[in-house]
Amino acid sequence: MKATKKIRAEFFDLHGYVLDQLESRKGSWLEISERADVPYFTISKIATRATADPRISTIQKLANYFTQNPKAA
Repeated sequence: MKATKKIRAEFFDLHGYVLDQLESRKGSWLEISERADVPYFTISKIATRATADPRISTIQKLANYFTQNPKAA
């Protein structure tokens, strides 16, 4: 697999993880926005798939937040 394809595949795996987390934490987007330093409107657009290709840096910020703040069972 070429490096570009591998990076793209890893991004989509991370993007899927972030989408899953946003869906399961729908009532907490404002708090996520504040703590992850990502605008609420951006989170809303990502979660509703209005933004088909979000920036990698944004997805990384959200993924970092979710891994550092696991959802309580």
